[in-house]
This record gives sequence, C-alpha cells and structure tokens, in this order.
Amino acid sequence: MLIYFETKTFIMILVGMLILLIAAIALLLRFKKSKTPQESIPGVEEMAKTTFFWANYHRGKISDE
Repeated sequence: MLIYFETKTFIMILVGMLILLIAAIALLLRFKKSKTPQESIPGVEEMAKTTFFWANYHRGKISDE
C-alpha cells in the first residue's frame, strides 16, 4: 500500500511537526526552570557577615572599644 502526498501537503506536515516540537521543548524548559529553586549553601551568610565586619573594622568604621 503506497500513500502519496503532494509536495505542498508534505511540507505543511513537516512544518507543523517542527512547530509542535519547538513548542514542546519550550514548555519542558519552562517547567524545568520553575521546579529547581536555588539552594543556599550552609555558612555562606555567616562568612559574608564576618568578612564585611572585618573589612569595616580595618577601614576604621568600627572602633575597637
């Protein structure tokens, strides 16, 4: 059994499949981005506070009293 499509019909089918593929990839990437929240690294906030404290101390903004 041989199925024959005209060239215009075949091109329209291929273009439609390409559009569906692009839409599916875009949706998958959108859902993937929203499901992965960034996790905080333990201790980073405390290290930043300590670093800024000593930077201000050495600049003389904090007295040693």
